Order: sequence, then structure tokens, then C-alpha cells
Amino acid sequence: MRYIVLLCLLTALSGCSQDPVTERLHDYASRVGNAIEFDVELSLVDNLPQYPAKRDRIQPVDDIREGLLDVLDLRRCGLLTLIGERNSSLGKLAGHSQRLIYEMRFLPPLRQCIQTLSNQQTPLDESDQQLLQRLTQIEATKRQNLPGIVANAVFATEEIEQQFSLNATAADQATLEAYTHVEPALQRLAHLADLSQRSDWPVPDNIDQLEDSYAQLYRTPFGASWLKSLSYLTQTLDQTADALEQRLEQRPLCFNRKPTPQAQIMRNVFERYYAGQLQPWMSAVHRNGQRWRSHWQTLAETLPLTPQLQDYFSATLLGDTSLWQDYISARDRHTKSWQRMLGHCGMMPSA
Repeated sequence: MRYIVLLCLLTALSGCSQDPVTERLHDYASRVGNAIEFDVELSLVDNLPQYPAKRDRIQPVDDIREGLLDVLDLRRCGLLTLIGERNSSLGKLAGHSQRLIYEMRFLPPLRQCIQTLSNQQTPLDESDQQLLQRLTQIEATKRQNLPGIVANAVFATEEIEQQFSLNATAADQATLEAYTHVEPALQRLAHLADLSQRSDWPVPDNIDQLEDSYAQLYRTPFGASWLKSLSYLTQTLDQTADALEQRLEQRPLCFNRKPTPQAQIMRNVFERYYAGQLQPWMSAVHRNGQRWRSHWQTLAETLPLTPQLQDYFSATLLGDTSLWQDYISARDRHTKSWQRMLGHCGMMPSA
């Protein structure tokens, strides 16, 4: 019986435990409240929007089937093997990333084939003229489809969905530094998005290894933890700024800018718990998150987005009223509140 009671107690305690980042934020807010003699009950809510459902992320793409795509004619372009892979039982079940790989391997030799036929010194016979016309139509259709194909491979895959999951905990310092593991994958996707806007390019280097980039994104859901961190940090900065501002409106903490013993406690909290503990983590949130965000800004501005994705990115990363802008406003407000409070007591740090 004693062991059962102990087990129940441990279970109850674990249910109330918080992750280290959340504990640190609560501790900081509590210490600020104690230092300025003002009640601060930090309330952190999960207010991130849900990443759109897969059906709301898909761009329509036209398929080219037999008729226009006369497979035998394309043997002159060296594309029969690639077309065979695409039309195999496995190829027909391929996901968005595999479709992107196929298109990136298909378009450069197709364009080279068109150029060869177009630059032929002797006049083309009727069959070659018909072939050139078909190839030109295929190229035009595929070029028009390519931005949507890249968009589906970027926004509609399970691996990318992990970057925007709501199930992550706030990121500690090690998790924030793990951004370096996902940056090459995001750079690669941004490069492919850029190619989709051009009219000519060679087969991208190591395109067959693109799945490795997706695997890295799946293993390192940096974005989900960063978004949770940004949300919690924004709420913490705003709520502590509220407390500092309201305290300044009450009875003075100092008179004639002369520090009091309570003001010394306040300055100690600022230097030890804000500048010494929260600020380094906050800088990592800003620095690595800004780099991660910049890649998504490039992708969102380069590729077509469904209305649901436009709304999502406007609410989180890119809009004037996005979570990112809320964080910037909260950071600046929090800084000014501390400056006013320390200045009121003649305790502003000097260079």
C-alpha cells in the first residue's frame, strides 16, 4: 500500500511539472513582482494557430498523360527511363517530394532536346516539326506547373508539417542551437523555389538526395519549439511590462532618484535574472528564429500559397499583426519599462 501511495504522489507531482523554459519564465516574472512589490501572476496560454489541414495546402497541378506525351517520341530526348519510373506502380504512388525530384530531372533534358531540334541546320521534316511542337507544349505546361509542384513539396508534406506542430515544448538553448541542422534543408528548398521561377537551369546538384533534407526536417522540428518559445516569451515580456508600468503609476519606489534597499533588490533582479539568464536565451530565440523565419518568408513570397496558408503565415511570421511583430513590440515595450523603472531610481546602467 505504501508503494501505491508513493506512486500516486509521484504521478501527481509529474503532472504539475513544467518544462525548464516555462519554469524559468515563471521564475523571472515572480522575481520581478517581488522586487517591485507588485503581484505578477504569469499566465502562459497556448495561442498558436493550427497549421492548415493538408487539403487546404495543396496547389492544383495539371497532369500530362498519353496523347500529348507520346512516350516513344521522347526517346530522342533520353527521357524514356525517367518516364518509365514515373509510370511504374511505385512512381504512381510517389508523394510530393518525389514528384518534385522527377520534374527537376525531367525539365532540363527536355529543354535541351527542344533547343537541339530548334537549332538544327537542315530544315525539319513534318514529323520533327510535330515533335518539336509537342515538346514545346509539354515544356510550357510543366513550366507553368512547377511553382505549384514545388509549393506542394514545401508546404504539404508530413516533414514540413512537423515544423509547425502544436505539440512541441518551448525550446531550451540546445534546441535553439539545433537550427544549424535544418538550415541546409531550408536553403535547398529555397533554391528549388527560385529555380521554379526561371526559364532554364541544369539538373540541380544531388537532387536524388532531396529526401535526406526532408528526413532532417522531420528529425529536427526546430520551428515548432521556436514558435512555442516565441509565444511564451512574448506573453512574459508583455505581462512583466504591465507590472512595471502599473508599479510606476503607484506610490514611488524611490524619491528624488535616490536608490532604496528595495530598488537595490530590483536592480539585482534586472542584472541577474533578466540580463544574466533571460537575455541570453532571448537572444538565441531572436537570432536563430529570425534566420528560420527568413527562409519561410522567401518561400512564401516565391511560391503560390492557398488562402489558408496565407492566413497562417500572416498570423505567425509575416503579417503586420503576426506573432513575430507582437514579439518585437513586446520586447521593445519591456525594455522601455525597465529603463523607466531603473531611471526613476537613478540606477540606469552606464557604459
